[in-house]
Amino acid sequence: MKKIILTTLVLQSLTALAGTNDPLYNKQWALENSGQVILKNISDLERVQVKGLSGVDINWVDTKEAKTEKKELIVAVLDSGLDLEHPDLKDRIWYNEKLCAGATNAANRPCYGYNYLDNNTILTDDVGHGTHVAGLIAANRNNGAGIAGAADSRIKIMPLKVINSSVNGFVYNGKVITDVIADAMTFAVKNGAEVINLSLGWPKLVDLAKVRQAFDYAEQNNVIVIAASGNNNKDLPTFPCSYENVICVGAIDNRGDLTDFTNHGSKVDVVAPGESIISTYPRALESRVLRIKNYETKRGSSQAAPYVTAALANLKLLHPGLTNDQVRSLLFRSVKKLAKESSSRFVKFGSLDMKALLELAAKEEEKAFVNPLMKGLTEVKFNTGDRRFAFNLELKNLSNIDYKGLVCLRSGSKAIELDQNCVSVENIQAKKSLSLPVSGLIQDLAGDSHILFTVQIDDRTYTTSLVFSRNLNNDAALIGQSLGQASFDDMAVISGDRRLSRMTRVFDKHRQIAFPEYFYQEKLKQTENASVVSLLTSEGGKFTVKTITLPKVNKVLSIHRQDINMDGKLDYFIYTLSNKKDELQFYILDEKLNPLFKENSTWSMTLSTFEGLPIDGGMEKFEWIKVKNPTLGNILVPSIYRSYTMPEADNSKQISERVIGAMSHQFYLNPKVTDKKVEIELRVVDSVKMMAALRKEMGILGTFDTKSVYLLKPFPQTMEESRSGVIRSLIVVDEDGIGQLHQATISLEGNNFSKLSSLSTEKAVDQSLIYPIIDSKNGNVTDEAIFTTLLNRATAEFLVKNDHEIGSIQHLNEDWENPVIALTATFAENGAKTYLVESRSSLTVLRDNGKKASLPIYRDSSFPGQSFSETITPILSEGRPGVYINSTLIYGERLYSMVDTENNGFIRPLSLSIGIPSGCVPLLPETLADKTQYNYVFLCTSPSKEITLKFLPMSHL
Repeated sequence: MKKIILTTLVLQSLTALAGTNDPLYNKQWALENSGQVILKNISDLERVQVKGLSGVDINWVDTKEAKTEKKELIVAVLDSGLDLEHPDLKDRIWYNEKLCAGATNAANRPCYGYNYLDNNTILTDDVGHGTHVAGLIAANRNNGAGIAGAADSRIKIMPLKVINSSVNGFVYNGKVITDVIADAMTFAVKNGAEVINLSLGWPKLVDLAKVRQAFDYAEQNNVIVIAASGNNNKDLPTFPCSYENVICVGAIDNRGDLTDFTNHGSKVDVVAPGESIISTYPRALESRVLRIKNYETKRGSSQAAPYVTAALANLKLLHPGLTNDQVRSLLFRSVKKLAKESSSRFVKFGSLDMKALLELAAKEEEKAFVNPLMKGLTEVKFNTGDRRFAFNLELKNLSNIDYKGLVCLRSGSKAIELDQNCVSVENIQAKKSLSLPVSGLIQDLAGDSHILFTVQIDDRTYTTSLVFSRNLNNDAALIGQSLGQASFDDMAVISGDRRLSRMTRVFDKHRQIAFPEYFYQEKLKQTENASVVSLLTSEGGKFTVKTITLPKVNKVLSIHRQDINMDGKLDYFIYTLSNKKDELQFYILDEKLNPLFKENSTWSMTLSTFEGLPIDGGMEKFEWIKVKNPTLGNILVPSIYRSYTMPEADNSKQISERVIGAMSHQFYLNPKVTDKKVEIELRVVDSVKMMAALRKEMGILGTFDTKSVYLLKPFPQTMEESRSGVIRSLIVVDEDGIGQLHQATISLEGNNFSKLSSLSTEKAVDQSLIYPIIDSKNGNVTDEAIFTTLLNRATAEFLVKNDHEIGSIQHLNEDWENPVIALTATFAENGAKTYLVESRSSLTVLRDNGKKASLPIYRDSSFPGQSFSETITPILSEGRPGVYINSTLIYGERLYSMVDTENNGFIRPLSLSIGIPSGCVPLLPETLADKTQYNYVFLCTSPSKEITLKFLPMSHL
């Protein structure tokens, strides 16, 4: 009888929203959507008005008259702190009465929260994020100021500071940030918090045992945790959202659609408003968007999560004693369907409905509610031999009623066949779980490895995306070569989920040798006077480790293969920082690791603001040019296009001709042999004398001719150009801002500028980036090139340079939320071009005919100050263009590839979706004898300490 009376009182006291006297309330569409207009960015300079749909809100209800035995309920907000004196949060901050009432040293006690970053009681919010989140939950209603919070006035905020403006890495004051979060969570649970809001997240890399234990502790103590899904438009897990017991919240806009930025998929439980959200802001910070002091507009899943937090705080306030499973069950059963979903963007349950939630809680439970636990179900491995796979689907009964019924699973791909689609479940006891075995067969290895599955339980259907990958343990296609008992700990590290190589690839830009080489340093071999470099190379068809002993250096920066003395054999060019850090030193060895020029094989260059050789992202970003040296003979030396002061030896003595200040030039490292050593002299190809000769050759004569002539960044060298030491560059003849383009082959012999030819173009290219074009038939760099220009945040333009013009324009148009990042690679086959373009959330293949196809790529920027991305490397798979992707920084133990296949389009083939073998570390893909066929490469160790280099051909059929 008592429950029936309480239920009636609660239902009668739920009042529909009727407005407030808070001046910014009419902009709070999340609480009451009457069709308010919000502004949405569509370009760097443009915003459009988006009119809301009436009723697309959280369906807020006022609970102030609802009777409950609880005087207050505490919500812990783990964030960037809080403006404790904000007028709209007055009397809404938790007070630790037990510890602080009457205490003489209250200022040093956690009376209103705690700063776990700096281990003090200073909660100042220097970011604004925490104050914004807290206001959405608990800003005072009807106080004539600012906004209205979504929670009952009896809800109090416990601010726990775990981030600040200085957090931009994993460690702060000697502590891992997730350890800081763990300490704050433990404090919250021990001090009476019943709900925790985490509008932040972190990647797998720092998802450590301590923070997982803190979440387990919260669950064991019936404290419900709500977390933001993240803003990377991905369907893969981030933490802590991927913890099964955490309620993960994504974001919708004022029309009920998933926002462009929100994460999605079955790892996201529910959604709430997260676009153009107004809330409280620290008084000390400037309101840069809203331009109203003490308030600001923000967007993100960080803003969506507090609405769910407020709703569940209200629920627990009015219904003391609810278990976490009961809370989750009520929330998941009370949601509204999304206005729009697709097969690629969906969430597990739906959109927050506060009124439905509270009304459902006041009713008797009528039937069992079974929740399929999908957050931990991401990767499924299959064996290549029999193509079989198996996994378990856990079903949890969240209700107090036993379940009996039919559970059906269906694959969204013809590449997968399940052994059994439907299973009759005889009994899942109340509050218990059942593990349902699922098995099947891979029908088509050329199918896409990301496969949608649906799970139907009675009248509810759930969708999830599963990734299938090959189990390479005992896979016959994986070929290995033993390295014997080398020192694996110096070559790589395997620690928990971390699998990292300590080796560095020897640069062989044009893959002139038929095997990869790596170098590393073994700690025990280093001496006080010598640096010992271990070189992993191949000899007689077998991989082996050789030793290079150098005078003591601070660091070996890189090693390059090039025919330095132009005798037809590839030498070693070793680039180091001197032991005193005052010189760059180059050691030149022949193919047998002997000094190439005997006593003149060590070159040194004084360290200056010119810096050193440009090496970026594991790529050799310079050219090789031929120099005729009186002592060393004809040699190849690095040539670098860079903005720097012209060397005096190449400048003019005449003031009217002198080049003053830093300008872009084609520099080269010129070795000068003296009695004591070989010193590098910095020189330029485009000297004053040489440019004057060029002007004369081009007919630009006389003092009064106002035309200016200068070099642009060179084109990528072909293998033949690199071996012969010539450079092709664009020469710009500029008059009154109108430029004419000419292509020239540049050398330091005779006429510096030969094969001078005019290029026609209707586009300005002087600010464009230049990329190579790879011939798909042989894997070589062609003599064509791509000029790439970002016209705006979302549009890239690609121009093809051939012998007579810069044209063949292609454009890639993305949207503002998915800005173009870079051209990954361009491939050519029989003249037709294929562009692979990376954007924030996708990888697009763009073809000459204008057709395109895109696949998602995954990033994680949930961790403050850090952004993680899958590693993307261009490849050829059986001559077809594609990219290799290492996803281990984001999730799982998997490598995969995207390939523009001939028959199935742009896909992630099942045959190229790879589970990393046990005891192995992945290296970047490599070619062997065939440059059109890349291989997965692994460095592996066995229990007997034997080290093996393993290769798996990237065959997509």
